[in-house]
Amino acid sequence: MQLLSDDNKLWDLMYGKYGFNPQCTKVPYNWIQPPSPFVTFILPQACWNEEQEKLVNSFFVNLEQDEINALDWQHDCFTYDPKEEIPLHYSYRDDERQCSVYFPSYYPDGDYYFFFDPELKYGLFGHPWLGEIVVTGEGLIKQFENNSALLEISLK
Repeated sequence: MQLLSDDNKLWDLMYGKYGFNPQCTKVPYNWIQPPSPFVTFILPQACWNEEQEKLVNSFFVNLEQDEINALDWQHDCFTYDPKEEIPLHYSYRDDERQCSVYFPSYYPDGDYYFFFDPELKYGLFGHPWLGEIVVTGEGLIKQFENNSALLEISLK
């Protein structure tokens, strides 16, 4: 896992190409315009547990992705290898900046969390207040569909 020191290009991509439109509302609206194919899933009310988090992480491993960008809106962003298996609720102390650093969960539990590979073949985009995730890329979509019962998600 590596902290991204300059994530502005990635956020510019989200705002520009993907039409990211953040709003703190529970009223449905067009908050992201991902490339096709994509599927939107409704999340369970409770956050995912460690087992579910590991399951989602395994999807990226199965797709043989060695580098994933993890963006946490208004917070630190990262690049990581999903084979690292970063635990749910992982944090560490950054002594240089004198602050705690939190790695986002695949479940958007308080902010917008985005996970995607550098080539933009696959992506997971989470909206915390609407309680949904948008999944892009056929291989990733298929894994979410095949494991929807374990993740307690449903199609929107």
